Amino acid sequence: MINYSITMRGVNANLFEINQAKSRIKTAEAKGETPAAADVALVKTEQQRAFAMAQYAEVVTIEKFARHIAAHGCVYSRADISAILYLAVDCMREMLLDGRKIRLGDLGDFSVALSSKGAESADSFTSANITAVRVAWEPGQEFKNLIADAEFNLVASRAAQAALLKAIKNGETVVNLDTTDPTDPTDPDGGSSDTTGGSDNGSGNDNPGSDSGSDTEAEQIFIGTSVNDPAMGSVTGMGTYDKGTAVTLTATANEGYRFVRWSDDVTDNPRTVTADVNGAAYTAVFEAE
Repeated sequence: MINYSITMRGVNANLFEINQAKSRIKTAEAKGETPAAADVALVKTEQQRAFAMAQYAEVVTIEKFARHIAAHGCVYSRADISAILYLAVDCMREMLLDGRKIRLGDLGDFSVALSSKGAESADSFTSANITAVRVAWEPGQEFKNLIADAEFNLVASRAAQAALLKAIKNGETVVNLDTTDPTDPTDPDGGSSDTTGGSDNGSGNDNPGSDSGSDTEAEQIFIGTSVNDPAMGSVTGMGTYDKGTAVTLTATANEGYRFVRWSDDVTDNPRTVTADVNGAAYTAVFEAE
């Protein structure tokens, strides 16, 4: 059973510009200045729609996972399975740092993605410009979309749960959810929401991510995706991510069509982008074969 809450997200094609306008308005108000009329007008054009946000029920550690495997008729003990899983983690890290792509059957492919500072020229670029090495996961067929086997249960958002818990601790009998920031990362357990990417069905209006309650707070970056024509194909990767996360965007053409390029003229598919600009949007362009 997959728990989910409902969140509102902007779906405008110019979401990046709208978010910049919001930032300028916030800065102006903090200085006691009147925001620019053009920024206020632009923000008023924002259209929002309701999306599902997944919420996990618990964190399954390697030990719990090993016990789960052992309980499914496995001939190996929980200790043996735990040891293999720990060894697999260490070996995966070693091979990724050795520049290899790891293919684990239907689980998919694991490889590294780089973040770097731009240099004035290729000649002046050195490895010192590389700022991060992150792991990219491209799921296999069995993990690309679990919708066929999934069941869903609507629950309150973590922000709402946090507001309720706060009210209880303060002895209040009424919770004002209107003052609850839907992007507030605080969860009822005192952690923060770790939002990861959902999928886009091609209209640009599908699941923007998941609310997963990680233990560390990080700035959240929303990446939007869409297609030039939903009848021609779809794209996955839309969602909210920790800043700096390497995000894989994959465009899938329907029968009779083919992927041409992304809206920024990149032709790589799948492609990896870094979650560093909130509201960045990527459109997959398809055409008839």
